Amino acid sequence: MPKVNLLEKFQDERIKIIGAEDLMLDRIPRLVYPDPADAEKCEYALGVLRAPLQNIDNIVYRRDVARDFLASDDLLDRLTAVAAGADGFRQEWQEKRKALIAAHVSGEDNDPALEGKFRMLKLNLASFLELSDRLGSLIDILASGALYAEGLLEFKETCIRLFASHAFSDVPRAKKLLAADPGNFTAELLLGINENLSVETVELNTLYTQREKSDGAHEAGKKNRNYVSVKTVELVPMLVSALDTLNNQTVESCEELLKLFRELEQELRFYRFCIDLCGAFRRAGGTYIFPQVTEPESAVTSILDLRDPYEVLSAGKAVPHDILLTPERSGIVVTGEGGVGKTALLRAVCVSQILGQCGLPIICRDASLSIRSGIFVCFTDVSDPDRDPLRRFESEAQSMAKIIDSIAPYSLVALNELFETVSFADASDALYNIFSVMTQSDISFLATTHLPRLAERFMEVDRITAMSMNSESKLEVMTNA
Repeated sequence: MPKVNLLEKFQDERIKIIGAEDLMLDRIPRLVYPDPADAEKCEYALGVLRAPLQNIDNIVYRRDVARDFLASDDLLDRLTAVAAGADGFRQEWQEKRKALIAAHVSGEDNDPALEGKFRMLKLNLASFLELSDRLGSLIDILASGALYAEGLLEFKETCIRLFASHAFSDVPRAKKLLAADPGNFTAELLLGINENLSVETVELNTLYTQREKSDGAHEAGKKNRNYVSVKTVELVPMLVSALDTLNNQTVESCEELLKLFRELEQELRFYRFCIDLCGAFRRAGGTYIFPQVTEPESAVTSILDLRDPYEVLSAGKAVPHDILLTPERSGIVVTGEGGVGKTALLRAVCVSQILGQCGLPIICRDASLSIRSGIFVCFTDVSDPDRDPLRRFESEAQSMAKIIDSIAPYSLVALNELFETVSFADASDALYNIFSVMTQSDISFLATTHLPRLAERFMEVDRITAMSMNSESKLEVMTNA
């Protein structure tokens, strides 16, 4: 059976994130799932945010399937209900099988080998039929509404092929065998057991020969009939072998279906998080969209009316900002007084990039994001005014060294008030060298500083836009005027 994956069309590498703790990614799941009873959902959502995708096809694939679920009311709920409980089903089924085996080994059931094998077959067939019915329900749900996303259409076709495959095409035969009496080995039953089985048991077909029934007074024109041509004692080993083979095939079929339901249940968790995130955005009054994504080479981040998802989810409002990074203007340096929202702006841009590359929505009016190969963050802790400046500088230098060792073209870098404990000249020179390397290496960056003079130095630098943020958190491009 081909692997069914509603999350990725192709194998994908996760992008690298350095400084995730500065982005406080765990805040989004906690704001979406504030109830302590939803701790597992919260942990799963955090795992999603820590693993953005690189492949544009996979991102679009997730996004389109999510849009279908959002537009289809209860489709996700219905699919989840069908897929749920696969592990519990398997555990209960395995316990029943173990009980039958234990009873047979101990001799408690007083059944000969043949009857014991058939009892096991009946249990496995019953489990198979229940799972087969569940698969049929899954197909009915997918066929009941209009599905536009390629992911859902492909998944429906996979389920239909699975249902129609050899392993699951003999439901009538399974029902007949389930109702059969193992003490009455008729020709019909024996041939039914042997049908489509392996070569080793095909000898069962030779147990039946065409011959005339002779009672000493043969009647002319008497039709030939099927008769068993061997004794029962000779038949038992072949029946045991046939039952073993059929049992193994039935178990394999059950395991295939259980694997399908387990994978589906796990993958639907992503779309549940997506829908819950959209619901949280709506309740907080945030307008969200699924951003357009482009290849890394475009190196464009264009977002209109970007709002910080943390502020929206926690306070219901946030100041909107327009952000534009292009190959010609690949860096933004923002200055402003402390507490005006510079750090929040950096977080909003980085977190929105992560959300977009997970196939999730962001809070803005419009957005086009190029795929980033990595997101690297260095946020200086300025909350402690008594912190030793030398220790702060050492910490910043170590963080930057870690970023430089890992950075690659088409990365996104966010630097918050870096090197401001050293002299202006030293800080300016260090940042100038860092920014120059980034702008010449297809790397986009955003940086903040509370020193206007530092931002002013970069006003005329190629590919860098210097901006100021006022007390109302509004951004303005700095000019010489």
